[in-house]
Amino acid sequence: MKIFGIIASVVIALSVSAFAEGEGTERIYDYLKIGQIPEMVDTGRPCYPDSAYKARCEGAVLVDVVIDEEGKVVDAKVAEAQPEGVFDAVALDAALRCRFEPIKIDGKAVKVRYRIPYIFDRGQYNLKRCSKIKKK
Repeated sequence: MKIFGIIASVVIALSVSAFAEGEGTERIYDYLKIGQIPEMVDTGRPCYPDSAYKARCEGAVLVDVVIDEEGKVVDAKVAEAQPEGVFDAVALDAALRCRFEPIKIDGKAVKVRYRIPYIFDRGQYNLKRCSKIKKK
């Protein structure tokens, strides 16, 4: 089944982060380099697009995010999506609604880059379906 290949891709992608530390006045840390995995306290709950559900379409989206000092996602971009364009909008929307425990270095909260995987599997997915998707 295709979904197992997608899951394997997600696991590999989580192992190798494509982020580098930010340059300039604002420093953004890579969670792998500082050895702390951000703890998600609110998933943002993505919905399953009705059109994809009815077409029996499954897939995965990796979303690269920047988490600020308060644990809010302040930037999100689709890093990879299979199939492209089907689940991207709902994954981005969910990522921007996520909340995390702030990451601290030497007691000070910092901005962190992280990658969130979203798996869209019709058999496992128990979240609400959505009929209207706003394209980002």
